[in-house]
Amino acid sequence: MLQRRPLLLAAFALCCGCGDAPEPVSSSGRGPRIVSLAPSHTEMLFALGVGENVVGRTRFCDRPAAAKTIPSVGDAKSVQLEAIVALQPDLVLTNAESIVEMLAPIAERVPVRLVRTDTLAQWTDAVRVVGELVGRQEAAATLTAHLEGVIAEARATARSHARERVLVVVQRSPFFVAGRGSYVHELLDILGYENAAGGLDSAWPSLSAEALVGLAPDAIVDAAPDAGTSGMSEGDELRAFWSTFTMVPAVANDRVRRLTDDVVVRPGPELGYAFEVLSRAIREPDAPESSK
Repeated sequence: MLQRRPLLLAAFALCCGCGDAPEPVSSSGRGPRIVSLAPSHTEMLFALGVGENVVGRTRFCDRPAAAKTIPSVGDAKSVQLEAIVALQPDLVLTNAESIVEMLAPIAERVPVRLVRTDTLAQWTDAVRVVGELVGRQEAAATLTAHLEGVIAEARATARSHARERVLVVVQRSPFFVAGRGSYVHELLDILGYENAAGGLDSAWPSLSAEALVGLAPDAIVDAAPDAGTSGMSEGDELRAFWSTFTMVPAVANDRVRRLTDDVVVRPGPELGYAFEVLSRAIREPDAPESSK
């Protein structure tokens, strides 16, 4: 995490965490003009019925499809400050302190709100906070109830299978995996699986190849974006890469699956779909990935 500079303190004065009571913002009867600087927030705003009020987004905000038509103002590594100011937003939403720091030079001109969405618990709480900010409390309550129902259904289904050890790889070179405290860890637990990396002291720990072998997962979900660039077919590339790990139970038993849908690693309203995609990857390694 970046060090907080003195200038950042001024920005934080305009921000709120998920536990704070927000002050609803609006410049007209049409609702607030919003710049969303996190894909999870963009999906949430559309789910709450205020997608038409989003006037700026990051280049990674690609869900739903309508979000792609909204002007991009950068990404988590670089935001276009003057472009944001020119959009005259009533609200700028972010889920990262590093982005708040980037926004510090314009914090006195635009209202910045820090609402975390890194975990399932944070995301569901953020639904309430953002719902109040944009005047959609009823829609937020409906969405929250829906998510609670989806979670309850997934927990009920989890009782029907063995609690296997699953490893979700999110980067190959070097290896990064989903650890305790990550969104993926929560999904695995709700689905009734043990996160093979759950004992590590990081939400997204880096591993050596030897350490990965030592985790001995029963199943591996390969969600690394740096995979599949060799020119080989997806299946051939997957088998070729993992063929050197035959001592791992998941590889020895052909329980490795490539996953390209980031719904599993990105908190959002499509939680039921995320459960479906992840559980299918674990149970049916040879099945085609679900499309939506």
